[in-house]
Amino acid sequence: MAKDTGTGAGAGEILLDIRDLSLDFRTPRGRVKALRNVSFPVRKNRVIGIVGESGSGKSTILWSILGLLAKNAEVTGGEIRFEDRDLLHASEPQLRAVRGEEISVVFQDPMTSQIPVLTYARQMRDILYRRPNVSVAEKRRMAVEMLAKVGIPDPEKRIDQYPHHFSGGMRQRAGIAMALLTGPKLLLADEPTTALDVTMEAQIIHLLQDLQKELDATVVLVSHNLGLIAELCDDVVVMYAGEVVEAGEVREIFHSPQHPYTRALLECDPARIDDVSRKLPVIPGDIPDLTKPRAGCIFAPRCQRVQEICRTEKPPRVARSPVNMARCHLLAGPAHDPDWPPDPSVITVGRGVEADATTHKVPAEQTLLEVSDLNVQFETVGRISAWLKGLETRHVDAVLDVSLTVRPGETVGLVGESGSGKTTLGRSVLNLVAGQAGSVRFEGQEIRAMPEARFKPLRRDMAMMFQDPVGSLSPRKSVRALITEPFLIHGITGVDLDAEAERLADMVRLPKPFLSRYPHELSGGQARRVGVARALALNPKLIIADEPTAGLDVSVQGEILNLMADLQAEHGLGYLIITHNLPVVRHIADRLAIMYLGRIVEEGRTDAVFAHPVHPYTRALVEGVPQPDPDRRRVHVSISGEVPSLLNRPKGCDFAGRCPIAQDRCRAEKPAHVTMPDGRRHACHFPLT
Repeated sequence: MAKDTGTGAGAGEILLDIRDLSLDFRTPRGRVKALRNVSFPVRKNRVIGIVGESGSGKSTILWSILGLLAKNAEVTGGEIRFEDRDLLHASEPQLRAVRGEEISVVFQDPMTSQIPVLTYARQMRDILYRRPNVSVAEKRRMAVEMLAKVGIPDPEKRIDQYPHHFSGGMRQRAGIAMALLTGPKLLLADEPTTALDVTMEAQIIHLLQDLQKELDATVVLVSHNLGLIAELCDDVVVMYAGEVVEAGEVREIFHSPQHPYTRALLECDPARIDDVSRKLPVIPGDIPDLTKPRAGCIFAPRCQRVQEICRTEKPPRVARSPVNMARCHLLAGPAHDPDWPPDPSVITVGRGVEADATTHKVPAEQTLLEVSDLNVQFETVGRISAWLKGLETRHVDAVLDVSLTVRPGETVGLVGESGSGKTTLGRSVLNLVAGQAGSVRFEGQEIRAMPEARFKPLRRDMAMMFQDPVGSLSPRKSVRALITEPFLIHGITGVDLDAEAERLADMVRLPKPFLSRYPHELSGGQARRVGVARALALNPKLIIADEPTAGLDVSVQGEILNLMADLQAEHGLGYLIITHNLPVVRHIADRLAIMYLGRIVEEGRTDAVFAHPVHPYTRALVEGVPQPDPDRRRVHVSISGEVPSLLNRPKGCDFAGRCPIAQDRCRAEKPAHVTMPDGRRHACHFPLT
C-alpha cells in the first residue's frame, strides 16, 4: 500500500512525490546528515516553492531529483517518485532519458550554466539531440519560437549570438527558453533571480507566471527570497537544517504561519516591516552542525518559545487541513499552547537595541566625502583601430556628471540596476578607477588623480567592502591573516597582531575559533563578517560597501546591517552603500541616490524618495519590489526592457526609451539636474507630482 503523503491530493494530481528522503554527505569532519525524512508532494500544474536559510537542504533536493549529486553524497533512505517511476533507483540511461526531456532545470547563474564558446543556436540544437527525426531547420525554428516566447527581441538574429553578448536578465531568459524547449512536464528553478536586480527580477517573475499558465507547467522553485515565493507560488515547503518544518498553500503560510521558524523568517524580511528602523529583526544563532546527532526539535537552540520537551523529543506532525501541516510541540501534545500562534502584529523575534538617537545627529557644516560633476570614461577601442574605422569617439561615459556627499555618521544609499555605474563610482572614489573630469574631495582635500604615493596614507581612512565576500579574500590565508593584513600593507608597527585579530573578531561578533579557518570554510554571512572586520582594521572614517547583503538570507542580512549600524553609532562612520536591495536600503539609509546609465536621476532623503518619487525611474524601482504577501501580487511589470548599452547612449534622457510618460523633448534633450524646495535633486523634464 502506498504511503500517505499527508496532502489530501489524489494520486492522479501528484506529478512528483518525495517520500522520507534522507541523504548524507561524507566529509573529513564526519557524515553531514543533509536531509532527514523529507516528504512532500508536487501537484500537477502548480508552482511549489521551497524556502529556508542557506544550508537548509533546498538545492540538495533538486539535485537528488535529477540524480546530479556530488560523489560524496549517499541516499540513506526514501523514494522520489516521478509519475510511476522511482528516480532514486533508476539507471543512468533512464535518468538521462528523463533529464531535459521530462524534467528540466533553470540554474542560479546563467553565465556558468551556459557554454560561452557556443552560440545559442548550437546550444539549443544540442538540447534536442534525442529527436533525430527533426531536421536542423525545424530545430532552429523551435528555438527561435521559444526565444520569442520568453521575450527576447529580434530572436532570429539574437539566436546566433554568444552568452557574453546577452545581459544578465537576457541570459536568464535564454536559460528559461532552453529549459522549456523540450516541453518538460516538470521545471526545476534554483534561485532563478538571485543574480538579477529588482526590475529584471519582476520581469522574470511575470515571465514564469505567464509561461506556467500557457504551458500548464509544474514548477519547483528554490529561493530564499520571500517576495518571489509569495509572488509566484501556489504551495510552499519551509525547510530548516535538512527537515521540512512546515508546508501548505501559499496564503496559509504567509498569513497564518504555524511553526516558530516560519514566523521568524517572515518577521525578518525588511519588505514586511512598515515602520522604518535602523535595527532589523534577526533569528539568533546559526543553523546547527549536521555532523552531530541531535535529539528533539532541530530548531530548538534558536527558538524564542523553546520548552524542555523541545530539546528531547521530536515534535509531532500537526495537520490543519489536507494540504497544510507543521511540526511543533506548541501545536499539539503535552506542550500544546492554545495561545500559539499569536496575533500577526506580535513580533516573536528580537530586534537589535536601537542606538541612542543622538548618535545619528550629523553636523550640517561637516562633509566627509564630496563628489562634484565626476566623469569616468572607459576606452572601447584603441587609437589605431579608431583611426582605421573612422570613429570619432573612443570612449564611453560609465559615470557622467555625478555629484553627491557623505557626512560623518551618515549612510547614503546608491541604488540602480546592474550596469548603471554604481560600483564604478565607488571604485573611482577610492582611486581604483581613474576619473577623467570633476572633483572628489575627502575631508576637503582633492583626491581625484592624486598620485598613489600621496594617496596611500589616506587609504587608512577609507575602506571598501567588496560584493563577493569569499572571492575578495585570498584562499591561501587564514581569517587571522586576512583581517590583520591592512596593518602589514600600511607598515604599521608596534601592534600585537594576534590581539588585534581577536579585537576585530569581537567587534564583528565572529567566534575566535574561526580565526584559524580559511575562506572556503566560511558561510556567506561569516565571510561577510570577515570583510567587515578587514575594512574596520585601521579605524577608517568612510566605508564604501558594495552590495553588503547580496546572497544572504534575511536573518543574516539583519545581523550584518545591525552590526554596521552599531559600528557607525560608535565610531561616527560614513557609509556609501551600493545596492539594488530596496527593502533593505529603506531602513538603513539617511539619503538615497538613484543612478541610471551612469547619471544620478534623483537624490534626497530616503523617506521622501520612497513616499513621493519624482523621477519615473525611481517610481518604477519602488513599485518593482515583490511583496512578501500573496494578496499583493502585481498585475503588471512596473518597467520593461533593459538598461541601454553605453555604446548607444540616448541623445536625450537616458531613460526615455523605457519611460511610460516620455515625450519628444525627452528624446531630444538631456535633462539638467534641478534642486527642489525640499532639497531633493532630480534630472527629469516632466517630474512626477
